[in-house]
Amino acid sequence: MVWSSGAALAQSGGAPVGAMTYSFSEYATKSMGVPLLRPGVVTRVVESVAGAKLRLAGEDGGSGTLPAGTDAFYLEVLGHTDGTTTTWAGHRFELDEAATRAAAVGEVVLDVTSVLNTAPQAAFAGLPSYRVAVRPHWTLATLFGTGVGAKFNAAASVATADQVLAWNGAGFSVYYLRSGEVPQWRNIATGPTNQDGAIVPPGLGIYVKRQAGALTISVVGEVRTNRFVRASYAASQLLASAFPVDSSPADWKLATGAGLTAGTSAAFSDQLLTWNSGAFDIFYLRDSAAFEWRNISSGVTDYTHAKLFTSSGATLLLLRAAAFGAPPAQLVQAVPFSL
Repeated sequence: MVWSSGAALAQSGGAPVGAMTYSFSEYATKSMGVPLLRPGVVTRVVESVAGAKLRLAGEDGGSGTLPAGTDAFYLEVLGHTDGTTTTWAGHRFELDEAATRAAAVGEVVLDVTSVLNTAPQAAFAGLPSYRVAVRPHWTLATLFGTGVGAKFNAAASVATADQVLAWNGAGFSVYYLRSGEVPQWRNIATGPTNQDGAIVPPGLGIYVKRQAGALTISVVGEVRTNRFVRASYAASQLLASAFPVDSSPADWKLATGAGLTAGTSAAFSDQLLTWNSGAFDIFYLRDSAAFEWRNISSGVTDYTHAKLFTSSGATLLLLRAAAFGAPPAQLVQAVPFSL
């Protein structure tokens, strides 16, 4: 089965596995989203909760302990064992890796302070009888390589090295592949600190700025088969799809009912910016008889049901209000396919 945007899918008794290709042109910038998942290291049912510690039961998959290393992990709620309850399905919580490794086998400890959590600590008490997966995050190194085997251009200067730009809500954090005896990813704001482990969170995208030479890479991972709940936004976000299919603002429920701001002009409305060959295509939420997403360059055409979100790209959501998508009005993306 072949999927759009260079994604191919296969299944062999476990989670479906997909492969996606990303092509970067010479001296060009391109948005990138990664809907595929790194394989889970633990897949079990929550038996009990004590504070931020979850006791996992069952033997679905994984040893119940985190593998050695420096990876950052998160817990994703797959679904309830009764097959019908969905209250917490699709939510995600960051792990406290040090506390988890110090805990007993079969226990995981959640990071209660992470801004990437999709629900507050009060939600933990409702997790028993939910099936969950513990997964490592995608990082700069796992996506793009590092060291002497990296295919990206390394240089001593950020201006001549390949770059990854991650939106932080107000601007971009700029990473570049620093040359040296062992090339490594660095952030221009943190100097010589190794940033190979900088994460690309689920549902958020990046921009990749390529220098000399065209490059194509492949990403292989599991396909999410549970719904996806987005974290609330305190500022603008660079959004990426949670599934390897193209989708529309309507698919994502991007409307005033979710807390967005509509207006009669782009200057007073929330906007979606899609990067297109060196410039942004700008869409704004038009306040009319029926709220519509319109392109500032194409008049009255309604793009609410247009596939503005490509499976392999990312779209910048610029907000007029300070926050968007806070519970209970969080954006929930349903699984857009059947297997």
